Amino acid sequence: MKDERFQEIVKENQVKEKKGKHLLFAFLVGGCMGLFAHFIYDMSFRYLGATKENAGLISTSVIIILTTILTMTGTYKKLARKFGAGLFIPTSGFANSMASSAIESKFEGPIYGLGSRMFYLAGSVITYGIFSAFIYAVIRYLLSLIGVSL
Repeated sequence: MKDERFQEIVKENQVKEKKGKHLLFAFLVGGCMGLFAHFIYDMSFRYLGATKENAGLISTSVIIILTTILTMTGTYKKLARKFGAGLFIPTSGFANSMASSAIESKFEGPIYGLGSRMFYLAGSVITYGIFSAFIYAVIRYLLSLIGVSL
């Protein structure tokens, strides 16, 4: 079979990606997750009497706990395949990376497994987050010396 004919067959049988559908689905799912977090925030602020700061902590904690439970049961991976990037808002994506690393390394024990590998996926996020915050703080300090306030 000639290379040209082979490429034609591949092109004919290739699965067509529905990028518009995936984009819309991710947008809607991410928005629904944001609405759910805000719902938890409002309920804890209004009915539990939490302060605004504590209501934010409660809503973040609920997202982290739900993501961890879904990761432990294997449901998060199935949902991620279906809903795509909309499920990976920073809080749930970070919780998933921590929980999945911990689950995969549990057979190595609490120290060499969980303790050392829990941050395997999330370590780079933490490292660059701290580094970026440091650079931002230095720039903000230098700007404050010349009278610019942020």
